[in-house]
Amino acid sequence: MKAVFSNNSKKSTKFCGWFIVVLLIFRLRQYEATNSEKSLMSNIGISEHFNYTYKAVQLIVPARIKMNDINDYHEIVLPAYSNTNIQLRNMSVNSKHLGFAVIQMHAYEYNITLSYTPSILKDRSLTGINVGLVLYEDGSLYAINTHPHEDIWVSLVLMLYNKTAPVPGGCNMEFPVEVSPVMKVILNESTIEVDTPPASVAKPFLKPDNQCGKTKLNYESFYLSMPTYDFSQRTYFTYIRKLISYASAKVSGRVNDLMSTSPSITRIYDRQNGRGMVFVTVAIDPVHHGFAAYVPVQTYACRPFMYVDECYEFNVPIRIVGFIITIMMAAEIVVSCFPIPLKAFVCGGVIGILGTVKILKASNLAVSDSQLIILLVVGSIACAVLLVVISIFCPIASIVLCNFLVGFLMCSVIYYGINGNFLSHPFISILFVISALAAGILFSSIRLFLFGNAFLFSAMSLFYGVNVIFSARLHYSLRNLFLGLKKDFQESVLSDSTMDTNEVMAVVSFGIILTLCVYLRVRCRLRENQVVRSGFRWPWSDHGSRTSLAFLADDSLAYDNVSEHPTITRWTSGDDDVFESPESNFRFFERLRQLRRQ
Repeated sequence: MKAVFSNNSKKSTKFCGWFIVVLLIFRLRQYEATNSEKSLMSNIGISEHFNYTYKAVQLIVPARIKMNDINDYHEIVLPAYSNTNIQLRNMSVNSKHLGFAVIQMHAYEYNITLSYTPSILKDRSLTGINVGLVLYEDGSLYAINTHPHEDIWVSLVLMLYNKTAPVPGGCNMEFPVEVSPVMKVILNESTIEVDTPPASVAKPFLKPDNQCGKTKLNYESFYLSMPTYDFSQRTYFTYIRKLISYASAKVSGRVNDLMSTSPSITRIYDRQNGRGMVFVTVAIDPVHHGFAAYVPVQTYACRPFMYVDECYEFNVPIRIVGFIITIMMAAEIVVSCFPIPLKAFVCGGVIGILGTVKILKASNLAVSDSQLIILLVVGSIACAVLLVVISIFCPIASIVLCNFLVGFLMCSVIYYGINGNFLSHPFISILFVISALAAGILFSSIRLFLFGNAFLFSAMSLFYGVNVIFSARLHYSLRNLFLGLKKDFQESVLSDSTMDTNEVMAVVSFGIILTLCVYLRVRCRLRENQVVRSGFRWPWSDHGSRTSLAFLADDSLAYDNVSEHPTITRWTSGDDDVFESPESNFRFFERLRQLRRQ
């Protein structure tokens, strides 16, 4: 019994020894692999404490496939310094119907890396806010968060396409990964460029005569503007999803068909700080009737998570100046303290700037920034002085010109607020000039509108003052005129409509303030606000005035010309219920003034 026990004991001891040796070898190799992985990540700037095996997320191809659309969607959090394994499953079951899958990942606030390998290799991974990679069969991708302290909220999307769909980014020459279905966003000083790498036809049709550079594919570009100053996470994911497929882009997005001298799949947009925009390009194969959408890209045209102040159109000091201008213009509407020459000087300066811009644009003169400033200053001063001289010798002519300016600004603000593409129509400026001229004649000649001459200039200044207070974009029509002068391709820049919450609030506030000021003016300056100088006169002459027939709120002081036929204005409270004439009203108010003086 002892001998048998002894032999068994020796065998078990020997087995345990071999087991320990094998275990040590396995652990040693695992340790070496881990060290090599950490060494690789250390070489690219990632700490040794990188948690490269955090968890796995599965994207399942459903039994009922939504072709060329979303088939699986997740919103997950990538922990700081983590590597999340993304597994695509059940694609081989539907291989007869599917061409390829695009796995998209959209990060909120911080960059992430989407890679074919657990480590970040240059030609096997893409880094950015909106990234995506292509898979042709079941496999794995890796979402890597290299930020040392911040968890990143991301949306994970599975897009499935049929066998006739072109491969987005299949002819890529801009990104390190061979097939890159992503787009490049370039933020310039005043514009946003969205560059799309060319697509390739589907694999079954990829023949020598249909290779990259020879394929005849069409591209459609869509965009969507987000609410102004809305930097919330939920809005971010919602608006990206609205453009994520071709069908949803046609329903929710707007087409940008403005072509430029750049390649046909590069689109240029106006940069509007504080307003997020989402862009997507769709590649269409007209021969094989296939289509596929690229990974949507998004930008706020500013840095709301670092410097939120730069996302607002006007900073606090400028908005304080706008508030002061608003108060001054409101007071001027009520008491009319600015003389006509001063108004003519300001309006003439603005007309001179706009005229100089139009002349330079029409003549196609190449001028530097310093020369442009000099020409604008000279044109502004010359036109301002000319309009002051006209206001002294022929006031009605200066009033017509000032009203012309007001009409031009009104037309441009209304058109640009609705349409946005101010420079994409070649004859729009001519239409504006004709409309503005009609408005100038209307407000200066028809007696019913003469009352507005007294405060049109102040109302225009009040409008732009309120615009500054609310940091609205009602001034973008003027801004884009100068951008069109400095850039030859400005006609191909898409400028979205400016009407949003801030703009609506600014317009409503302007209407309320103007109505209140006009009411106070009617009550305070009943006689003076109706007198309008007419015709040619010398500075020392005191004749040549005419009176408006504007309908005011109260009384007969609006009609100071006794040669006019009396107009019945209101009922009296007598027993006979007769009308009271304006002349009796006049005598009544004159008596009130005399009593006040006493």
